[in-house]
Amino acid sequence: MKLNKIIIPVLAAPLLLTGCYDEKMDWHTPDGHYPVVSDEIPLSLQEKIANYDNIKAYMAQYMPNVKLGLGLGADKYISDDTAYVNRCNDNFQQFVTGNAMKHGSVVQNDGSLKFTTIDAFLAKVPSDIDIYGHNFIWHTQQNQTYLKSLIAPTVEVTPGSDIANVIQNGDFESGTKDHWSSWGNSSTTEVQEGAGYDGSYGLVMVNPSDADDYSAQLAYDLTDPLVAGKKYIIRFKAKASTPAGTLQFATQNSSDYSGEGYHSFSVGTEWTTCEYDYTCTKDNLNRVLINFGKVAGTYYIDDVEFGEEIGGSASAKRGPAKASSVTYKFKTPEEKKAALLGAMESWIKGMAEHLGNRISGWDVINEPITDGTPKWRGIEGNFSEGDSEPVEDPESGFNLNWESGHFYWGYYIGKEYATKAFELARKYAPNAKLYVNDYNLETSPAKLAELINFVKYIDENGSVKVDGIGTQMHVDGKSITKEQIDAMFQTLAATGKLIRISELDVRIGTTSPTADDLQTQSDVYQMIIESYKANIPEAQQGGLTLWTLSDAADEHTYWYPDDAPNIFDKNYARKTAYKGVCDGIAGKDISEDFTGDMWMNGK
Repeated sequence: MKLNKIIIPVLAAPLLLTGCYDEKMDWHTPDGHYPVVSDEIPLSLQEKIANYDNIKAYMAQYMPNVKLGLGLGADKYISDDTAYVNRCNDNFQQFVTGNAMKHGSVVQNDGSLKFTTIDAFLAKVPSDIDIYGHNFIWHTQQNQTYLKSLIAPTVEVTPGSDIANVIQNGDFESGTKDHWSSWGNSSTTEVQEGAGYDGSYGLVMVNPSDADDYSAQLAYDLTDPLVAGKKYIIRFKAKASTPAGTLQFATQNSSDYSGEGYHSFSVGTEWTTCEYDYTCTKDNLNRVLINFGKVAGTYYIDDVEFGEEIGGSASAKRGPAKASSVTYKFKTPEEKKAALLGAMESWIKGMAEHLGNRISGWDVINEPITDGTPKWRGIEGNFSEGDSEPVEDPESGFNLNWESGHFYWGYYIGKEYATKAFELARKYAPNAKLYVNDYNLETSPAKLAELINFVKYIDENGSVKVDGIGTQMHVDGKSITKEQIDAMFQTLAATGKLIRISELDVRIGTTSPTADDLQTQSDVYQMIIESYKANIPEAQQGGLTLWTLSDAADEHTYWYPDDAPNIFDKNYARKTAYKGVCDGIAGKDISEDFTGDMWMNGK
C-alpha cells in the first residue's frame, strides 16, 4: 500500500514537533507541493493525516467490493477548477451528479431532453470512475411546466365585445410584415403561406431559447396613442410548437419604453383564441407588443385585432358590449394518467438509452415518503409543506397548487407510478441496479418502516423487484447516536436488499469549526462507516457516497450554507474527518501503522 510521506530534516525535527508556528506548515508529497491538511487541526494530527493515502486506496484494500462515491456538481466538475477535479479523481471511485440528471435539468418545455451538460461531464470523467444515476422520479426539481401542460384543460375562448380595430395587416394576407417589426434574443419573424389559422398566411415567430418575456418582441406602432381611462381589447389566434408556450401582451411608449397592461397567455400546439381587455392608465402609449421570449419554441399568430371596446362610453352608439366567455374542457383521470405514463416512459427511456452502460445504478424513485406521519407523497392528498390539492374550476380553470418545480406523479397515476417506474427502468437500463432512496431513516423508525412497506408494495405488485435501498444520512454530528445508526442498518439489512449510504455528510453547526468540532465530525463519519460494515452483510453492501467534496462556498450556495459538513475544507485541504473516513473503511487507526523510520527517512 502506498503512503504519502512527510520528509522532515533530522536536525529540525525536535523543533518542528514542539514549536509553535504562525505560518502555515507546507507538506511535501511525491505528487507535488500543496496544502494537504486544514490549518485548524493540531500539528501532530496534521502530520498523521498528511501521511494518509488517497481514500480509494483504502477502499481497494479493505472494502474491495464496494464503490466509494462522491456527490458533485457537474457544472463545477467540467469547469477549470483543476484542484477540485484532481481531488475528486484521486479519492473517489464513483460520481453521482447532484442536479444534472434530474428531470428539471434535462426535460425541456416541449418534452425533449437536453444532454449538453451531461455529455460534457461524461466526456471528462476518467473511464475507471463509475457513474451512478440520480434520479428518475422525484416530487421536486421536475419540469412542472411541461408536465402540467399534459394534464391541463383545453381552453376555448368565445370572442366577446366587438373591437374598434386599428390594426392593419393583422391577418397577414398581404404576405408581408407591413406595419410590424420585431427584435431580441436572436429571434426571427416571417410571414408564411399556410401558417395561418385557416391555412392561408400567418406570422411565424421563432424564439431559440428560454429568457424573459420581453427578450423577444413583436411590435405594432399605433397611428394615434391610447387614451387614459378608455378600455381596449387585444384579440388574436395563436399556437406553438411546444405545449407549454407563453405569449405576453403589453402596451408601450415607443420613446421611453414605459408600458403597462401586461398579460400572459398560455399557448399550446392547437390553435386558440387569445383575448384580453384592459383599461389604459397612462398617456402617450403608442405601441402594442406581443412578447414571445419566455419559452423557447415556434409561435404562429393570425387575425390580430386591437382597439377600443365597442359599447364603451365613447362608442355606445355602436351597440352594447358582449362579454367574452371561456370554456375549460378538463381531461378525464384516465387521460391524465395515460399522458403522464407516456411522459414517464419517454423520460426514462431517453435518459437510460442515452447514458447506456456508463451508469451502474439508478435512484429510480427519490424521497417517496413524507415527514411527520409517514405517508406516500402525492397519494391520498399527502404533499410536502406548502403544496395542496390541485383545483379544477369551471370559471377560473386549472390551478396545480404546487410550488414551482414540484410534481407528484402518484397524485394522477396512483400507487402504480412506483411499479411503472421500476418496470420502465429495468426495461431501458437492464444492467443497472435499481434503488429507492430517502432521508431521515436513521432518526425516524416510522419513516424507515413506511419506506420498507413502499419497497414491499413494488416487489409484490409489479413485475420488477427493487434491488436496493439508499439511506441518505445527512446527519447532525452533535446529536446523532450510535444506537440510532446501528438500529437503522440492522432494520435495512433484514430486508435482504442491497443497502447504500447514498448522500453522507455530517453537520457541525458552524462554518468556523474548532479542533474539537472537527474531531467530533470525524468520529461520527468513522462511526457510521464502521456501523455499516458491522451491520450490513458484505453481499448487501451496495455503496458508500459522500455528499459534496468540500466546505467551499460554491458547493454550499443552497446546501447547508452555514455549516462545514464535508471532509475537505474550503481550500480542498484534508480535515480531521478525512482520517475518520479512512479509519472507518479500514476498521482501525491507520496512523498507528506509521513508523518512526517512515517519519524520518521517508520509507
